[in-house]
Amino acid sequence: LALDTLYQLGVHGIPKFIIEGQTVVDGAARSDFFVKIFRDIEKRGKVAGGPIFGDILGVSDEIIQRGSHSAADFEAEAA
Repeated sequence: LALDTLYQLGVHGIPKFIIEGQTVVDGAARSDFFVKIFRDIEKRGKVAGGPIFGDILGVSDEIIQRGSHSAADFEAEAA
């Protein structure tokens, strides 16, 4: 299911960054490209989309909101 989602987004190789759940950026993109994207988000004052793989991978909203994605967090979530 996760791979299907990636293909639908046009991701066929790595590294890629998926920003706001919809914008796909090549890992080799210049830093000014990332700066523009994040400045646009900053001007809006909020992120337009959210994580797209949380449900697919079984990651709780609490972990996503906390921003901590350590192995210990995933193990605690599974227990």
